[in-house]
Amino acid sequence: MLTNNIILLTGIAGSGKMTIGKAIVKQHPEFKLITTDPWVEPILKLLGDNEQVWWSLDEKGWKAINQSLDVMLYTVSEVCPKETNFVITSEMLAGNPYHQNYFDRIVMAAKKRGAKLIPVRLICDLEELLKRVQSSDRSAYFKTQDVKLIQKRFSEEKVFFSKMPNELTLDITELTPDNVARKIMEWVANIRDA
Repeated sequence: MLTNNIILLTGIAGSGKMTIGKAIVKQHPEFKLITTDPWVEPILKLLGDNEQVWWSLDEKGWKAINQSLDVMLYTVSEVCPKETNFVITSEMLAGNPYHQNYFDRIVMAAKKRGAKLIPVRLICDLEELLKRVQSSDRSAYFKTQDVKLIQKRFSEEKVFFSKMPNELTLDITELTPDNVARKIMEWVANIRDA
């Protein structure tokens, strides 16, 4: 059985990170799913009524968001039993200093607990991404449904590269969440056995 692994699912908004994380946990109940949504949603609800609040955050708002994420990472690194496995989901884009900073904090949490960190880049073609981002359940989590924003990100930005040797990049355009979860877990098992 796998122990003390952190799988970090990254991708553009709408790529299916949370859905795939849930599929991993369903197939491997020894993993705990951590999405940033439950950690930041209470703060966002205090500041606005929908996902547009992200664009109105000032320095103090971002500080509050970061403090909530720090509580989550502290819990992972210092409180949870060392045998616990995690799947963390987060939109992370290359060249974004906030995303680099959050990645660095995840790396530190993994080091503190002596965990193996496995970054997984989820990529998807534009047509499928736009279809996914328009899902009505996204608004409940303050997630964007802005098609123009996603088109802009898709054309101008890339999914974050960790540059770690065990990073996996998966094109998930035509794969079901269950199939993606199986591929990721095969990758994780091979790293463990390497």
